[in-house]
Amino acid sequence: MAPKLIFPLLIGFLLISYPINAQQNDVDAIVSDLYESISFNKDKDPDYEKFQSLFIDGGRLISVKDTTSFTLTPDDYEQSMTKQRESGNIIAFEEKELARKTEQYGNILHLFSTYQTHVETPDGTDSARGINSIQLMQIDGSWKVVSLIWYEEDQAHPLPEKYLPSDMN
Repeated sequence: MAPKLIFPLLIGFLLISYPINAQQNDVDAIVSDLYESISFNKDKDPDYEKFQSLFIDGGRLISVKDTTSFTLTPDDYEQSMTKQRESGNIIAFEEKELARKTEQYGNILHLFSTYQTHVETPDGTDSARGINSIQLMQIDGSWKVVSLIWYEEDQAHPLPEKYLPSDMN
């Protein structure tokens, strides 16, 4: 191929692929910010301002247990965790992503984010895993969380291998 054609083709490829890569980086940043903003220990406060900024107005968090659920706003979540922390019931909380499955159509995106939590209380440390089902929508070029539904793994509902990192299968 003539050198004069390679450069325009390369520029064209970069222009076409940039929005896809930037979009993925934006989603990666939101998920990273989501987990990081709610994690805390005795030396690091949670960043609830960042946490709340990730959601649309009216965004929801929903905890599911078998056939029951309870719904929180991001503000409700902050108040609940702040109360638990200030009372000394929770000393540290860390949540991190282990694996992810993503589906997108137009301006909506759905993530199945496998998570692991570590919670330190006066009685010791406990760990748990589960799935965060995160629904996002793109508004003015940025992704925002519409809802986050979580289900914690238990004996009756172990995490399927397809939602675990390949090194955990």
